[in-house]
Amino acid sequence: MDDDRPELAPVSEGRMPVRIATQVAAAGALLGGFEGLVVAMRSPLWLTGWERAQLTLAAALADSAVALVAGLVGGAAAWFTPSWQPLWRRYRRGFGVGWSLLGGFFLLPMMAELARREEWKFVFGLSVVSVSVALFGFLVAGYAYRREMIGLVPRLGFRIPVAAAVLLLCAASAAVPQRTEAPRLVAPPGSTNVILVTIDTLRRDHVGVYGDTVATPNLDRLGKEGAIFDLAVTPVPETAPSHASMFTGRHPSETKVIQNGRVLGASELTATEQLQLSGWRTGAFVSSFAVDSSGGLDQGFEVYDDDFAPLLRGVAEFRVGWLGLRLLLRFGDPADWPMLLERRGDRTVARALDWVATIPDETPLFLWVHLFDPHAPYDAPGNVGLDHAAILAQEPGYAYSDAEIDTLRRQYAHEVRFADAQVGALLEGLRAAGRLDEAAVIALADHGESLGEHQIAFNHHGLYDEVLRVPLLVWHSAPVGEPGMRVAEQVSVMDVANTLCDAAGVPKLSKTGSVALQHRLRGSELRPEPLLLFGRSDAAWLYGVRAPAGVKYIQTETGAEELYDLSRDPFEADNLAATQPAAVENGRAGVTLLRRHIDLDADAPSDETSLMLGALGYQEPTPP
Repeated sequence: MDDDRPELAPVSEGRMPVRIATQVAAAGALLGGFEGLVVAMRSPLWLTGWERAQLTLAAALADSAVALVAGLVGGAAAWFTPSWQPLWRRYRRGFGVGWSLLGGFFLLPMMAELARREEWKFVFGLSVVSVSVALFGFLVAGYAYRREMIGLVPRLGFRIPVAAAVLLLCAASAAVPQRTEAPRLVAPPGSTNVILVTIDTLRRDHVGVYGDTVATPNLDRLGKEGAIFDLAVTPVPETAPSHASMFTGRHPSETKVIQNGRVLGASELTATEQLQLSGWRTGAFVSSFAVDSSGGLDQGFEVYDDDFAPLLRGVAEFRVGWLGLRLLLRFGDPADWPMLLERRGDRTVARALDWVATIPDETPLFLWVHLFDPHAPYDAPGNVGLDHAAILAQEPGYAYSDAEIDTLRRQYAHEVRFADAQVGALLEGLRAAGRLDEAAVIALADHGESLGEHQIAFNHHGLYDEVLRVPLLVWHSAPVGEPGMRVAEQVSVMDVANTLCDAAGVPKLSKTGSVALQHRLRGSELRPEPLLLFGRSDAAWLYGVRAPAGVKYIQTETGAEELYDLSRDPFEADNLAATQPAAVENGRAGVTLLRRHIDLDADAPSDETSLMLGALGYQEPTPP
């Protein structure tokens, strides 16, 4: 009967595609508002109420824009439907096409991801919401159309209540706290707060208590009131592998994180997970994409703040924002968007202290703060000199003049002073909050930096001590040993994992090479082991062994060998490989063992990840 009913005041065919597009866009805004609310509540980032509201509004606007495109396709479907069909049927068909495209783009991938995580209550909830919105859209759209058919102008269009609903969802995002995973156990009263500070690319000799090259009063205070480890070494002078070893206590050949962009497996037990399981609140605030949560270092952290956007934070948390950022970084030049790949240390510290202020005083916390400032390019605030970023944008192999090397060394030192100031701000904030009354602080670098030594300028390639040896300082509110004591034995960044556990008094990680550094401070007898090394040059992988007695062996992929007696030749200028065959043979045996456990091809970084790491200055060698 409806097919034969006269249309008294039909919507014109010219207006139909636009009407369909705008109504589908309004439906998309509503879905985006719900998506933004869910994302804001579940985000691993530390977001203020205002930032959660912004995130919800951004999701609504972004989803509305995509829905508008889907609606235009639906409008085109209505437009090209045979003209002998009634307008109401053509309208319904066009709206159905647009809505189906919208649902397929947003809801199905979202529900599939939730199902993969076995979060069935959210799958059910999202299904109910999607069906409800679909029915609501069809009913309201049909109702408005039929009112126009009989000459009545709708009193309340679909778009107006949607806008009101989106604003309500934004308000709800601001008001509803983020969902966090509470510790399964309650830590005993008076438990120790554990603070880990890692400073990317910090040379050991640029910390005052090691070399007096640079004034670093805040780091120096930690060492003078705590303990100074003179011979701390990283097995791989690269950010992600070194941090993975710190948290697991395992060698990169075991974690399989042998370069930036590789993922720490979920089966690896971290010190963070051990602390969280024992009742500690856990938060990480990092400053570089090199330690992005996608690399698996977020295991055990209830908050993992790795979004560096200066304005809209969390944009990568909702689907359209994630796709937009990936397209921007994939088809644009990531180097043009440094604010998406790193952030200054003062902003990271401010975020960390804001989070600390929300934790009840009686609840112990584990806080990791990662500072990236000394990493190239050297451009700390107030640093006037060369445009290091422009130099790094040149073709590989740029030849630095002596004057440029001197200037960039000064700029690097300025970066170190800036990072030290942020350590001071962090410690002062924690002291003011009462978090250092019962606390342990471990501060170290993930690796060093070459400033022209061995013809390696302003990166951390090679396996020389400029990049392998790192500053490592341990401070306790209840001192372990004499203040300012120095430990001369070789230790590794792998020892950090059980040092964290020992400081908190929780069970240590087993099946690791991690030895709590407190044992060194208490005078425990420990047998030092040779440390297997892995790294890279500009074009090839490198392997090595650093013996506790001070002998180092290095082998390149092509078989070239180097041998140094570090006790007599600390600057590694005299290669003894041709004159010490027995030591070389021992080194070869260690490298052979290492090679058997390193897979250069498995789970290599994606092209997209490599592009973003390249924008931060990481140029990976091509595996053989």
